[in-house]
Amino acid sequence: MQTALAKTQQRQFYLFVCSHSFLIGLFPFFLPVYLYKQGLSMAQICFFIAASAVTFTLGMYLWDSIKGKLTPFKLLAICYFLEIVMVASVVYAGPHLSSQPALAYIIAASYGLYQCFFWTTQRALFIERSTSSNTGDRYGNFQIFVVVALKIGVFIGGLLLEDQNTQLLFIISLITIITSFWLVIKLPGELNWPFLAWPTVSVKAIIRFKDNYRSKQIFALDGFFLFIESYFWLLSLFLILKQSFMQLGIMIIAITVMLSLVFLVLKSKIDKLPEQLVYSLSIIGYGLSWVLRAELEEDLSLFYQFVFLCLIAFLTALFRLAFNKRFFDLAVHYPKTPYILMKSYYSQATLVFAFGLLGLFYIDQNIFDSLNIGYWIAVVLTPLYFIYKTRSISNAGN
Repeated sequence: MQTALAKTQQRQFYLFVCSHSFLIGLFPFFLPVYLYKQGLSMAQICFFIAASAVTFTLGMYLWDSIKGKLTPFKLLAICYFLEIVMVASVVYAGPHLSSQPALAYIIAASYGLYQCFFWTTQRALFIERSTSSNTGDRYGNFQIFVVVALKIGVFIGGLLLEDQNTQLLFIISLITIITSFWLVIKLPGELNWPFLAWPTVSVKAIIRFKDNYRSKQIFALDGFFLFIESYFWLLSLFLILKQSFMQLGIMIIAITVMLSLVFLVLKSKIDKLPEQLVYSLSIIGYGLSWVLRAELEEDLSLFYQFVFLCLIAFLTALFRLAFNKRFFDLAVHYPKTPYILMKSYYSQATLVFAFGLLGLFYIDQNIFDSLNIGYWIAVVLTPLYFIYKTRSISNAGN
């Protein structure tokens, strides 16, 4: 049975995460498509990703350095404030990107900082609420709540962006931020975030980080895949759906409804299934999803497009569930700050390098060729996920 304190903390956690997920759906979810519609090329979008990774990395060091001096109230306020800054940068700099592409780096800077503070805080809170025996179920529960909030935001955001109504989008974001912040701090019971007392990680510790699970290599690999998944794939969907924000939002929501039924079953089963078998099968399926992305054609009927998109989404979601279970299982048993921070440091460093190179390579490429090249690179790199060891395998080998 949950104590009253545990229930309060759970409500605080879900309100914080779901409000941010709704806000992400309103606009940040559509950011790669918005940048493309404003005239940025694939090369410029890749440079945008690399630039946002720089500020994310700097933000990580700042987050880690100041967290011990902050109360939960203050860190919560910073997370919401950075979201306002990010949306404001888009509303006021975005319309001028076609004539002044360099303004994209202002958006990238605010986007990287906002992403850093939100995701790092969320992961820390999630780890504190989990044990190795329930990470799959907890992550599944967490994903269901997040997905519902995100897709409500996606529907509203798609509707507003279809009419280019960014001013109203900003107003809704601002009202949501103020209301959510007020609701979180007004819930009965104090905010209790023990991770604020975690020790600070030194630059030397970051450079020397190494373990028996091959985490460093996987962290670097996963950073690349997360942005191929979010930025490249969203652009592909947008192009397939005739560049309609509204159709994109509706298609994403329809796929999500189908996947939510799968998650309801998987979330409670994954902790009881053979972990290595599930993880291995999910990698094979994930590799297949990238082949399907590369082969998906615009001239398919809407029905077959939906079937292909559902299959791609299912294979991706299954992999993310299995991968995140392994990650959080390890994080729960690690000195907690190092593991989640190391993931971000190495993932973001890879983004700077990988998307900087892709940006240079894509300068003379059209968007369709650029996307397909990215997908075939993903096909080749997917098997590298097999090197990520679980705790049981690593311990058996010691």
